[in-house]
Amino acid sequence: MVPSQDNIQLAHAVAAAIGIDPQVYAYYDDNRENSLHILNCIDPLDAKNKIYCTIGLSDYPNEIEMNNGSLKNVPIELIMAGNNSGSKWANILSSAGFFVTKNKWTCQPGSVFKNVIDLYHENTHLKHLLFVEPLMWQEKLEQMKLATKKVYFLLLIPISDAECKYREKHGFEALEKLFMEKEINITDLHRPSIL
Repeated sequence: MVPSQDNIQLAHAVAAAIGIDPQVYAYYDDNRENSLHILNCIDPLDAKNKIYCTIGLSDYPNEIEMNNGSLKNVPIELIMAGNNSGSKWANILSSAGFFVTKNKWTCQPGSVFKNVIDLYHENTHLKHLLFVEPLMWQEKLEQMKLATKKVYFLLLIPISDAECKYREKHGFEALEKLFMEKEINITDLHRPSIL
């Protein structure tokens, strides 16, 4: 599928904001019926890390329930950052994207997609994906206005069973606070669980 002008502009803007040496590849689902473009680039602050971002996920609905019970479409693109602790970062990200496009899963800060990482890394204790605001790129990526859409960004963080349960019991903000206190390495699939 040929990317739209908006998505080409999006890829250029994201690459300029978060990384160097950008490349974009199409990733397909198991039946090769659906595809998603994934931008990858090198982290300018640490060349051992790569940053990945969906391009075009924002063309699909992400219906979020508002406080008054109404639904609002919040177009999103997803970001992950990873080091050489895993070789399938882009595959993990594309799988999360396919859950949005094909399964109509919605995501917002605090959402969790369970058991996505162990589709690719069976022996990792970090099996789940937590969605958070991309604070390290907040100023550059808070939202992006394009000709046909306004795009928001969410960062995916690998989390453990215990961390997932803590979020369910104590809430997303409590878990996020713990992560900040412990200064977890979100790029490491082998980081120890903080709980």
